[in-house]
Amino acid sequence: MKPSTSEEVERQRRLVDELNAQAYDERYNNTTLSLRLASDALEKARALAYVEGQGWALRNLGIAHAILGHLEEAESRFQEALAIFERLEDMRGLGLTLSNLGTVYQQMGRMEKAVEYLGRSLRYLQLIPDLAFFYAQTLANLGSLFGELEHYELGREYHEKALQIHQGIGAQRGMFFCLVSLGSFYQRLQQYQEAEARLQQALDIAMELGEEDLVVRALLSQAQLLNDMDRSSEALVRLEQAEKLLTDIANPSLRFFLYTTMADAYVALDLLEKAEETLSRLDALRRDIREGVAEYFLPEIRARLAEKQGKYEQAFQYYKDYVQRRTALQRAVTQNTLSTLEKVLREDLLGAEREAAADLGVARRIQEVLLHGEAELRQVFPECAYWILPKSLVSGDFLWVGRGKEGARVLAVVDASGAGVSAAILCTIAHTLLYEIVSIRGVTDPGRILSQLHKSLLDLLYPSAKTSFPEMEDMQAEGFQVGVCTVLASAGEVHYAGAHIPLWVYNPMLGWEQLQPDKRLIGQKVQTEETSPRLYTSTIIPVEKQWVLVFMTDGWERQVRASDGKRYGRSAVRDYLLQHPPKDLEDWVKGIQQEFDTWREGAAPTDDILLAAVRI
Repeated sequence: MKPSTSEEVERQRRLVDELNAQAYDERYNNTTLSLRLASDALEKARALAYVEGQGWALRNLGIAHAILGHLEEAESRFQEALAIFERLEDMRGLGLTLSNLGTVYQQMGRMEKAVEYLGRSLRYLQLIPDLAFFYAQTLANLGSLFGELEHYELGREYHEKALQIHQGIGAQRGMFFCLVSLGSFYQRLQQYQEAEARLQQALDIAMELGEEDLVVRALLSQAQLLNDMDRSSEALVRLEQAEKLLTDIANPSLRFFLYTTMADAYVALDLLEKAEETLSRLDALRRDIREGVAEYFLPEIRARLAEKQGKYEQAFQYYKDYVQRRTALQRAVTQNTLSTLEKVLREDLLGAEREAAADLGVARRIQEVLLHGEAELRQVFPECAYWILPKSLVSGDFLWVGRGKEGARVLAVVDASGAGVSAAILCTIAHTLLYEIVSIRGVTDPGRILSQLHKSLLDLLYPSAKTSFPEMEDMQAEGFQVGVCTVLASAGEVHYAGAHIPLWVYNPMLGWEQLQPDKRLIGQKVQTEETSPRLYTSTIIPVEKQWVLVFMTDGWERQVRASDGKRYGRSAVRDYLLQHPPKDLEDWVKGIQQEFDTWREGAAPTDDILLAAVRI
């Protein structure tokens, strides 16, 4: 029965919100309680026709089922929540739920789906500064996908970037999970000293937070590392500590990992009866948890136990089961679109264009979900127009939009050096760095954005501790062309800074004005080391409503005509703009596209093209 008064309705809605908050808080310490609270919240929200409350309750149910290993049920609940958030156009709910779905698909071995949903989530999470924790978490999940592909260095780099974001916002839980994953990556790389250091840092954070489930996770990771280092006696000490803590934690998944690691240690120490007893505990747990990642290793542990017991026929069957499981996992992993993108990056495309065509299509889909486009531009600048035309299937040009403090709206257009997949990979790097600079550090001055982007790219692309490779050496003479403007509507100002990309400003009374950029590229490695930070000039201009701001990369002016090979040229671009004022932005961009197509006479694009126009 629905409440009769508006005050009672509001009270009941607050109750739903409180139940949802409690369900989320209890998700790890008492997952069963979390399920019950979320179910209560969903029931009450449906009785109230409180759609937003239903969405968050369904998400909490999905989280609880995922923790318990009920992945199909988690997927179903998350999809229901996603449908609600899409209907409500709730960017927060969309970003978080898409990330949850990506993680579930990763656990299910549906790698292409995992990449799709994790990538889609980033598009929303980047637009909401207070979701920086979840943005970093999603980056870490993508890093974990690389780990499943056994690209441990790439996985480590993604987690290091996520760790930096967590450290910047003081998110200790995020730091904890990144450190645990980094310990695993260093373990796989057999860099045991680094692995021990990371896992000890994780344990210290867990102890400081006083969260027993995190302490258990850190102890389990340390035990797995010690097992791998043939220090199984020390591993058992950690496992016994974890088992005591698990007495008060209702989390079957953690207990499953505990007993799996414990059985492994017992077999290594020839404590065969204890190993059998522990494996029996695992069999009993199957009532509460479905097959997950930990169970993948069980046949191998059982095989070693049977071999030590002299049961060689049984050992053979277990080893056969283990090989079949490993083969099935590898088949799933080979479908991972991140693997495909990585393979394309390392191919010589000049000699393998036909073979790489399908892989380039996958790379393009990844770009579409990871990078900002017209939808994101319209969310920040409602009246806008957008045109992108890649030279090949993937582009080296992209835009980034976001919001800063005090109503600042930031627009950046970037042209990466080169073209094709290498430029596309550079785009994803620069895209992430722009998010960090604007949304995490809170920088909105365009000159400072460019200076910090330049330094971050140099640190990332050319670290002194790593040996550069020939392909990277070829890029060192080039860099990124970037244009950035910040619109401060309340102050009636636009702040601009550029590196080779000018800002075109259209004043309905006076016409076009072009603001000139600096002539130094972003991320360009110079031969002589710079002794001070590279500074870029910010220009401030007063603006009024209905003025138009335009950024464009140089693909239009570089376009070659089929009949005589002549380029369109910079002066022709200027002449066209002077003769065609942007009264209606969409019609204006369509006119530019027609001019471009008429000029090239069917010739293929000479370079990537991107144009973004916004009306204030």
